[in-house]
Amino acid sequence: MGKPKVLVIKTGGTIGQKPDERGILHPSSDDYLRKVHGLEELAELDVADLGCIDSTNMETVQKAESALAGAKDRADIAKAIFDGRNRYDGFVVAHGTDTMAETAAALTYMLSDFRKPIVLTGSQRSMWVYRSDGPNNIYTAVQAATKDIGEVVIAFGNFVLRGCRARKFDEEGYDAFDTPGLQPLGKLTALTEGIRLADHRVKRGESDVRLFIDFDTSVFHYAHISGATVDEVLMGVAASEKVHGILMSGFGAGNVPDRLLAFITRAKEAGKPVYVYTSCDTGAADMGIYSVGAAPLLAGAKPAGDMTLEALGQKLMFAIGRATSEGLSGDERLKFVDTIIRRPYNGDITVTEKRV
Repeated sequence: MGKPKVLVIKTGGTIGQKPDERGILHPSSDDYLRKVHGLEELAELDVADLGCIDSTNMETVQKAESALAGAKDRADIAKAIFDGRNRYDGFVVAHGTDTMAETAAALTYMLSDFRKPIVLTGSQRSMWVYRSDGPNNIYTAVQAATKDIGEVVIAFGNFVLRGCRARKFDEEGYDAFDTPGLQPLGKLTALTEGIRLADHRVKRGESDVRLFIDFDTSVFHYAHISGATVDEVLMGVAASEKVHGILMSGFGAGNVPDRLLAFITRAKEAGKPVYVYTSCDTGAADMGIYSVGAAPLLAGAKPAGDMTLEALGQKLMFAIGRATSEGLSGDERLKFVDTIIRRPYNGDITVTEKRV
């Protein structure tokens, strides 16, 4: 058998940025893969360069009126992977760290049931500076793309993590990502000079992959500051035709201040799905425990279980987009969106509200 074939998709990020005379990093088109030794021993590589942007500017699906004309988006990444699905054994996406978890989640939904490894990686330090973690991360990502993995993952530092459960939790450390409440799917080991994979990963297999990129990006996110009074502003959001879905941060088990009940009711009356997630790093939005959680349920909000904000935001855009593509409206549309949100995609949600 020949070597596995892997497509490396470059999108930008710290890994390929170069410092100017002031030490400020800027996107660069220079080839940094040549700095990584031993890749040719792992796989036969092809490279697709989709541009070089800071991931802060990464969009899910660009709208025609976007101010970031020319910037690439997650839909472009998904299309490149879908087009290469029969030619490559695995895929590596070199990406900035700031929104890597969002991209990992978006690709999980854009390419549902894609049973080959899609491995995102990047670096905390540029490839062009001393002691960059980029070479190790790229090597690990390519190695992971040849393994028995059938889901979107992040390979970073010493770990391979489930993409749709990942969060960036450390701006300085080399192990910058974590999956709260879920053990890593893989870990680097010195003894085997490779990756020790865990049994709870999704494995390679036959798939009926579907590409869906028509996400509805008109989603509003609100995290309440205890004691803040912006009720009138929120009522305007609830009534706005430019807002099609709402995410809310809930305290503890998904508790929402009483003063926001009118906002939720107004949004529900306007046909907008409202989802509440927990602001805690671990745990779940279980809104039937306290009255301040039960009341928002009655007003029309839905709990997001133990989904991360990164995954929930992308999934809600996906679900609303799907509902639109099906031509649904009214209560039927809201029920369809909720069915999508509660359906597990590669383990993105494991706790659902029993009281709904």
